[in-house]
Amino acid sequence: MGTGGGPATGTVTCQVISTVPGASNPCGRFFAVAYSPVSRILATGQEGQAPNVTLWRLDGALLKALAGIGDVTYSVAFSVDGSILATAGRAGSGALNAFTPDLVKLWSVATGLLVQTIHATCGSYADSVTFSHDGKSLATAGITGPIEVWRVADGARITSIPYPTTVHNVHFSPDDSRLIAGGIDSRATVWTLPEGDLALTLPGIAEEQADADFSPDGTLIASTGTGDTVKIWDASTGALLQTLNGHAAYVTHVLWMDNSRLLSDDWSGQILLWTSSAGIFGQTDGWAIGTQALGMALSPDHSRLAIGGANRLSFLAP
Repeated sequence: MGTGGGPATGTVTCQVISTVPGASNPCGRFFAVAYSPVSRILATGQEGQAPNVTLWRLDGALLKALAGIGDVTYSVAFSVDGSILATAGRAGSGALNAFTPDLVKLWSVATGLLVQTIHATCGSYADSVTFSHDGKSLATAGITGPIEVWRVADGARITSIPYPTTVHNVHFSPDDSRLIAGGIDSRATVWTLPEGDLALTLPGIAEEQADADFSPDGTLIASTGTGDTVKIWDASTGALLQTLNGHAAYVTHVLWMDNSRLLSDDWSGQILLWTSSAGIFGQTDGWAIGTQALGMALSPDHSRLAIGGANRLSFLAP
């Protein structure tokens, strides 16, 4: 159960953070960050014993500390109306492929209380949780086992997609008709929904940090790539359109700002902005946070970029 509005303990070490551009808050190891789509709230997920999920006001004040998952929260996601926060993580030590229940939870943003537990069957930890754009479905994936899609209303499983390796990230297409997954088997895969049929395979994805997502209009896919690269794909045919060079370490995440602007971060702490001109993407800006960059989230008004790091939470103005 969540801790409600009570005082933060455990993993949460900062009562206030600075969210101004260039700010760096040494409050722990942040794997996950997400902005509410409708209110001035930021959610973070950390490594360490519960509570390891925190809700912050955008002025940096601590709102609530939620219990989260076991000893680390890897992924957080708001529902489209901002009322629910989904969290995914690791419950504790144990065999990697052993089934561990209760890795994905849904929390009330208003009260901080547990609303629902999703019984994902992804082994000993869940790496990714995300809501569909219509808010009706939730996708989960993790260390092993299937990629799963759940009905939010009652927690029923809609789709189960067998997968041979760990999946780091899953995202719905803009129209929610497809799901894309980044796996450590060096590929991204696109699946139809609700059938769960394979539609596309994109090879050459980074095997350590795997992420891929659709552009807002659904015509392109950006992914992490081998050799510290970002790749741009045709979302209809799966054709590789461009390979972007500029990172000096594993690229952790890709994040679309709009159809012509893309952000990416890496293990060296580098964040790059790529902008399309006449259909060709090139690097137009960059920042460094001085530590491994992990989770990344863009505020709805695009004024703040939150970066979860190996030992800090940083903010930039993209």
